[in-house]
Amino acid sequence: MTGILAQPAAVLLAVAAAICFAGANVLQQRVASALPSQAAFDTGVLMRLFRRPLWVLGFAAIIASISLQAAALGTGRLVVIEPVLASSLLVALALSSWVERRRMRPVQWAAAIATFAGLAAFLVASQPSGGQQVAGTRQLGLAALGAFILAGGAVLIAVRLHSVRRALALGIGGGVAAGVTDALTKTVAFLAGSRQFAVFADPRLYLLVVVGLMTYTMQQNGYRAAALAAFLPVFAVLDPVVGSLLGLFVYHERLGGGPARIVVESAAAILATWGIAHLASTSATPVPVTDPGPQIAAVLPVHAALPVPVAPPVPVPPPVPVPPPDE
Repeated sequence: MTGILAQPAAVLLAVAAAICFAGANVLQQRVASALPSQAAFDTGVLMRLFRRPLWVLGFAAIIASISLQAAALGTGRLVVIEPVLASSLLVALALSSWVERRRMRPVQWAAAIATFAGLAAFLVASQPSGGQQVAGTRQLGLAALGAFILAGGAVLIAVRLHSVRRALALGIGGGVAAGVTDALTKTVAFLAGSRQFAVFADPRLYLLVVVGLMTYTMQQNGYRAAALAAFLPVFAVLDPVVGSLLGLFVYHERLGGGPARIVVESAAAILATWGIAHLASTSATPVPVTDPGPQIAAVLPVHAALPVPVAPPVPVPPPVPVPPPDE
């Protein structure tokens, strides 16, 4: 599509991609959080989740989101499309709140908007230029190794933590791995388009598969650990940040501007970090309950919530006097 309608159409495609991605996150988090497992980190979580139809529906929504995103980036300007795609974070948090029938508090909305604004500002300020279409196997292999080391450290830390902190640790490791996945995807997509079937002989394809599976496994375990607000913000921020850094060091891209751009990027990172920290802390705070009666009755079995009839006491007859024995 060309002409005056190209940019509005690209924005609409990006909005649809953001909504699909947000819906997928909400669906998969709800299914993963209800998955029975005694392990703090379940390495086989994907195999178990693929048996759940609702989770598979979320997976299909992710595929649709990727297709819409590719179409949007193919016709629209990157500086316009990427912030729209980043809005999936706000949509996911709002959808999660609606599905769980709870209201987000003002401080949570402020933290969510700060995280989105920081992410959007970073994406706009760090638009790279130049560079090359593919990166070498050695460079991408070192990036993948670094992702595995960081992800492994995050898992070792996460299994010693509980709930929100575990989700936050997994979000850090998963976000870094997601950025490396983006860098691998860039090379593999170019090779698939230029070499067709010859891409199956390239080790970078299999690096992408392995790192992608690790990223997805960490994501689903993060969803199991706590609410969406505890995992998704840090994951959503670190993904493009790490991807941008790899664009500079692996693909030799260049950033335009000067000190002003660095100031904007630093301020955006600080704003997003503040939002992530507040979302995590508010997710860990329990909602105050003024009258515990209905909540207790809701989680107890029906027969436990009903009054138990008490049998009346059985009267005890008085003792019969026994005459003394004859002497």
